Amino acid sequence: MTARRTTSLTAVVTSRFRLGEADRVLTLVSPDRGKFKAIAKGVRKPTSRLGGGVEPFAELSLGLAAGRTFDVVTQVRPLRVWLGLRSRLQSAAVAWYVAELVERATSEEQPDPALYAVLLRAWDLLESEAPDMLVARWAELALLDAAGEAPQLDACLDCARPPLAGETLRWDAEAGGIRCVAHPGGDELSSSALRLLRALRRYAPEEMVALRIPAAVMQEINRALRDSIRLLYGSDPRSRSFLDEVTRP
Repeated sequence: MTARRTTSLTAVVTSRFRLGEADRVLTLVSPDRGKFKAIAKGVRKPTSRLGGGVEPFAELSLGLAAGRTFDVVTQVRPLRVWLGLRSRLQSAAVAWYVAELVERATSEEQPDPALYAVLLRAWDLLESEAPDMLVARWAELALLDAAGEAPQLDACLDCARPPLAGETLRWDAEAGGIRCVAHPGGDELSSSALRLLRALRRYAPEEMVALRIPAAVMQEINRALRDSIRLLYGSDPRSRSFLDEVTRP
């Protein structure tokens, strides 16, 4: 009998679902392999050796054996665990949302270290209790940049003119960036919202904690980036509705 091929790698669980009475199918993202699925057999049994090792919000060292359809998880060793995310509902909702963004942007069996880095960076920020919604917006913009869909924030898409201080602009998600009001297309975007988008691209959210950002400006960039993410994937991510629910005033 031929022994099954075994491999080991680093990955995070981005989603999972139950299979049968005791198994789970995991969707994993790895900096070395990209996105793939694996079965954790018997993981839902109280006596399972894998047990808590395949919980969310952890970077894992995995042992895998080749299976007929999916690889089978044979060993799990946590490398890093973001425990704080599990105890704060809003932070956990953002963490799941960013995980789905990265999962959907990562191709099957195609490594993308830049996207993987966005996910871990977002989890680090949430763990440090950086503002949840600021982290969500940072992650959306960072993901668009890493996925090759970086919005144009420095000049009008049509005339290439840099915006003037205080100038009201338009956000055209489909075209990918800003327009001055002389050109049709897109929704109104204030100069304050543009400054915040530029800051999110340039600075990390923890460097912006002391800023007093008006709620109206956060709502503007929420709408703008949501439109861009929706166009990238063809629909809202599934986890977005839960995020909206837990952050509703």
